[in-house]
Amino acid sequence: MLKVLLLSVIFIAAATAPAAEVYRWVDDQGVVHYSDRPSEGADRLTIDAPQTIRAPVPQRRPNRSSQDENAGETAEIYETLEIVSPGQEEILWNIGGQLSVAIQLQPRLQRGHRLDLYLDGEQVASPRTTRAILSDVFRGTHTLTAEVKDASDQVLIKSRPRTFSVQQTSIQNPNNPNVAPVTPPAPGSS
Repeated sequence: MLKVLLLSVIFIAAATAPAAEVYRWVDDQGVVHYSDRPSEGADRLTIDAPQTIRAPVPQRRPNRSSQDENAGETAEIYETLEIVSPGQEEILWNIGGQLSVAIQLQPRLQRGHRLDLYLDGEQVASPRTTRAILSDVFRGTHTLTAEVKDASDQVLIKSRPRTFSVQQTSIQNPNNPNVAPVTPPAPGSS
């Protein structure tokens, strides 16, 4: 253990002072010694300079002020904006006017940017997350789109339109098995 510690100290010292001289000798009991001072019967060791590497310098992302100056470059910040739910051409039954929306955005929404949702061309929400519940979505076929905008209202990325349909079960449908048929009263009975 002492030998390992001594060797470690010597090699660390050699690494910090690559021109230092190191001597090695074995005493009468067979113990190997190392020193920076010559001793009788010691061999001079040649220690190569330590191997060093330089870590690459990380590239900095542009700060907000440089993003504002280079507005054309900010569109490249986002790689993906996709509406995950509802699915394309999905038919949704009995949602009670409440539509659950899920968005995939890569990378995540940046500070100073906002996400806008459009239902049938009308802006309906600006959620702070990639999930939202839209109200008053009733029967019919609808188109949903999403956009990410910067502080100056410039569109940075836009999703593909997502078309879906909402259907509602009718209790007035004569073919509805959940509603008992209404029998008209017999003539002459009141």
